[in-house]
Amino acid sequence: MEKKKNSFYTPLTPEERAMDIIREWSLKEKKGDKNARKWAALKIKDYLVETSDGTYTLQSEEMNESRETMHTTHGAFREAREKFAQPANLRGKKKIAILDICSGLGINAAAALEQVLDLLREGKIEQVEMDLVEISWEVLAATLLIPCPSKNNPLKVNLSKDNPSKDNPLNPHSIEAYRIIRKAIENYLITSGLLSFPREMKEIPSSVDIRLHCKDARNMIMELPETQCYDAVFLDPFSPHKSPELYSQEFLAKLGSLLKRHGVILTYTSAAPVRYALIDAGLEIGEGPALGRSGGTIASFTLNRIPKYLNQSDERMIALSDAGIPYRDPDLNASTDEIIEKRQLERMALRGHYKMASTVKTPVYLASDLEDEKIKRRVLKHLENFNINDLNSLKARYLVCPQFSNCICCCGQEGNSSSRERIIEMEKRLKIVAKGNFKDE
Repeated sequence: MEKKKNSFYTPLTPEERAMDIIREWSLKEKKGDKNARKWAALKIKDYLVETSDGTYTLQSEEMNESRETMHTTHGAFREAREKFAQPANLRGKKKIAILDICSGLGINAAAALEQVLDLLREGKIEQVEMDLVEISWEVLAATLLIPCPSKNNPLKVNLSKDNPSKDNPLNPHSIEAYRIIRKAIENYLITSGLLSFPREMKEIPSSVDIRLHCKDARNMIMELPETQCYDAVFLDPFSPHKSPELYSQEFLAKLGSLLKRHGVILTYTSAAPVRYALIDAGLEIGEGPALGRSGGTIASFTLNRIPKYLNQSDERMIALSDAGIPYRDPDLNASTDEIIEKRQLERMALRGHYKMASTVKTPVYLASDLEDEKIKRRVLKHLENFNINDLNSLKARYLVCPQFSNCICCCGQEGNSSSRERIIEMEKRLKIVAKGNFKDE
């Protein structure tokens, strides 16, 4: 296993005390202790967070006085199914390739595999290839310590007899899929010399090829052959303000280059800089399913893969405000702090010149009647640099006209058909206004 460290990058990982238990378990096994895994499973219980569907997750080490769980507490497997596996729409293909970035505890990969197990058995799908990328071997190892539902370890929630997957995402297929992923992780850790004793009994079907990559995802994707393409990319790091290196404009552009024409990129985040970067990579974007956290994002080169466009406010904030300025990492090796600082400096430089301030969501109020006088004064103050002194002025309406099916500014242009087209057109119009080239006579 490659142990080369990127000296510029300190990833956000689960809390250190839990990782210490895993490292000690590894040392015990390498010294011949066959009971070390049982010891570690008991010790790590204090750090597990049980989610609503009976599965478990871990919480992150504290950063900036806050923590994040690796999955929503509404249900780790349920989130994986509803935000990643189902929108990926993998059924109906003969061969499937999936890239799972920040695979963590393997739950997204298991949820995807669950969707196609029956078709694999029936021969309707010939092959499933999965590349799981996780920078921390300790996180991968944690997968083997987390309780896996079984006949001897039943779920704490009831399954529907008529449709076990409707009311709860954990059913026999999900359990089998998760055990296959666990076996692949165990094989990898043993081959890498980090564990010594196999305990997972489930065999991996010959039609399923699971490859583990324990390294910085930025390095991994640069090492892929040019011919490698994916039907689905699952992008599941911690949030963008804590892991911006995996949401940068350059990284997302590279992911786009790995995507099949009808493939999708799926992420739980709805952050404006991430959505802007996906658009910049030439992708159509839309709203992903919502579960607990806000709705995620789905991106594809094919418009019919986008089930729901962004709402009007989100499109405006991405196109017209400094909130949409992306994270930048030109050489794919910058640190978290460097990326965040660079974006903040760019926001300050463009705010009031080529982008509106995001502080009071200024673009949201264009072409509207704002009754709250206090907010209205603040909004108009932010619009002074663009010589807009009336929210319903021709210039204000010109900026957001692309969002309307019928022209509201006398430009004569018909409404644009997708979120991507509307965002691009609004941003172009803002540049025209900022340069003083819009004549509102």
